[in-house]
Amino acid sequence: MSKVVVVGGGVIGLFTAWFLAKKGAEVTVIDKGDFSGGCSYGNAGLIVPSHVVPLASPGMLRKGVKNLFNSSSAVGFRFAPEKGLIRWYLKFVSVANERHVLNSIHILKELSLLSKDLFSEIKTSGELDFPLWKNGLLMLYQSGRTGADLREEAEIARDAGLKVDELSSTDILQLEPDAKPNVAGGFLYHSDNHLNPNVLMNVLKHTLQEKGVVFKPNCEVKKIEIESNKAVRIETENEDFDFDELVIAAGMWSRELLNQLHTKIDVQPGKGYSFVVNPSSPVHYPALLSDVNVAVTPLGNGAVRFGGGMEVGYKDYKINKRRVEKIIKSIGEFYPSEKQVEVMEKYIWQGHRPCSFDGLPYIGRVPKFQNIYVGTGHSMMGVTLGPVTGLLLSELISGERTSLDLKAFRIGR
Repeated sequence: MSKVVVVGGGVIGLFTAWFLAKKGAEVTVIDKGDFSGGCSYGNAGLIVPSHVVPLASPGMLRKGVKNLFNSSSAVGFRFAPEKGLIRWYLKFVSVANERHVLNSIHILKELSLLSKDLFSEIKTSGELDFPLWKNGLLMLYQSGRTGADLREEAEIARDAGLKVDELSSTDILQLEPDAKPNVAGGFLYHSDNHLNPNVLMNVLKHTLQEKGVVFKPNCEVKKIEIESNKAVRIETENEDFDFDELVIAAGMWSRELLNQLHTKIDVQPGKGYSFVVNPSSPVHYPALLSDVNVAVTPLGNGAVRFGGGMEVGYKDYKINKRRVEKIIKSIGEFYPSEKQVEVMEKYIWQGHRPCSFDGLPYIGRVPKFQNIYVGTGHSMMGVTLGPVTGLLLSELISGERTSLDLKAFRIGR
C-alpha cells in the first residue's frame, strides 16, 4: 500500500485524497491552516463547463488595461518590481490572444465535463451526501456591449457542443420574477450546476476521515527533504512526515513550495471577495452579473452568496472597500431589495485564487523527481475541476493511463 502525503486541505487536495484512498493508498492531508477556510469554502460553488474561454484571453487583457487605475473595477492588477510577478505578466500577455483561446476551448471543455460527470457519479452513488443543483447558469447583462460579448461567448460554447439559450428580459423575468426589469437580457447555460461549497467541503472531510484519511492541521511546510531524485520527508512546524509519494495542492502557496525544488510554476494570486445574505426576495438561479463580474449563488434555505473581484498579484488580506461596495451596489441593480444591502466587514470573506499565466491548471509530476506531483493553478474553477484533478493525479500516482492527456497541464510549460 502506497503512503501518500497531500499538502493542501482545499478542494483539490481533498478530492486527490478521495481518489487515492479509493485505490487503497494510505493518505495524510496536511495544511498550514485548520481546514476551515480558504477559497474552497468562500467561492461561488459553481460547476461551470460553460467557462471554456481561459482567463488568459483578449477580453481579460482588455479589462485589465481599461481599469488599470480604477480601484472599484471588477478586475485589478498590482504592479511591483517583483521578478515572479513581472514574469507572470509577460507570459500572460504573450498568450492572451485568439489562438490560445481556440486551442484551450476543447481542453477546458473536456476537463470540466468529466469533472461534472464525476460530481454526479459521486452524488448518485451516495458516497458523499451534499446538495447538487442542476438548474444551469444565467449570464445576465444590462449594457449592449456586455450583451455583445456574451453573445460571442455563447457562440463559442455552442460550437464546443454546449447547449445555450439566449433570453430576452421577458424570459428572464419568467425565470426570476423578482429581478429588476432593467436587466436587458441574458443567456442560460444548461451545462452548468451549482452546490454549497461549505457543505461539500465539510462532508468531504468527514467522509475521508471515516475512510481512514488522516488530517493534520497547522502544519506549515518548512522543508522538503530530497534524496537523489525523490522526496523522502517533509518538515513542518509541528512534526515531520515520511511518505512514498508527495502531492502539492496548496493553491497559491504551491509556488513557494516548488521554489524549494528549484521548479518554477507561473501562478499569481487572484484575490476575490464574497459574502452571504438573506435577500428579501428569493433568488432561484445561480447567475453571473456580467457587467460587473459578480457571481450569485443560491445556497439553500433562502441564503445567497454574492462574490466578485479579481485582484491579480495581491497577496495581502486588506479589504478593498471600493471594490466590495461595487459588488454590493450591483445587487440592487439586478435584484430588488427593500433597502441597500449592508454587510459588516467581519462577514466579508476574501481569498486568493491560484491563477496560472495561461488560464490552464498545473496537473502532473514535477520533472526531475520521481514522486512529487502538483495540482494547482485552477484560477476561479477550483470547485469545478476538483474531482477531475483528483482523479488524474491518482491515476498518475498509481501508474495507470490517465483519463485525459496531461500535456496541456504540464509543469514547466
